[in-house]
Amino acid sequence: MTTAPALPLRVAAAVFLPFAAGYFLSYFFRNVNAVIAKDLAGEFGLSPAGVGLLTSAYFVAFALAQLPVGVLLDRYGPRRVVATLLCVAAAGAFVFGRADGAAALALGRALIGLGVAACLMGSIKAFTLWFPIERLATVIGWFLFLGTIGGIAATTPVELAVGTIGWRVMFVGLAAGALAVAVLIYLAVPE
Repeated sequence: MTTAPALPLRVAAAVFLPFAAGYFLSYFFRNVNAVIAKDLAGEFGLSPAGVGLLTSAYFVAFALAQLPVGVLLDRYGPRRVVATLLCVAAAGAFVFGRADGAAALALGRALIGLGVAACLMGSIKAFTLWFPIERLATVIGWFLFLGTIGGIAATTPVELAVGTIGWRVMFVGLAAGALAVAVLIYLAVPE
């Protein structure tokens, strides 16, 4: 029986943790509108259809970005692409948090969707480059688990945060968080 070659722990952590943080945010952003929908509807006078349309801006931008993201990942690598796009997500979260109307909300949501479009496949590409094939199933399993935690974090914790600081402050904080993860990926992940 052969064992997989050992990968230094610091390299494994420098690759896995930053990308896992990005995927956590991706899942968080995917689900957060469900919790703040009543706040958005109340503040902006949105109908249920309006909230649905607003929420879909994330998914439309996310879907439209998939083919270009694949090409960019092959050309520039996951470190550069994911870090750059997370800066777009940060801008989107800031626009969303500072929005004064439904159009600005939709623009912010679309920028967030575009910005997190590479978080899953970019991470998996990085893992295939850095981890031995014998370890990929375990690494990706943990990665998907941490992303799912991001979806869970977008429920009751968001409701508590919105009740305390409001959804706008939360989104400005999420913008800072996305920017921090982008910087972490760019600086920590080896070329």
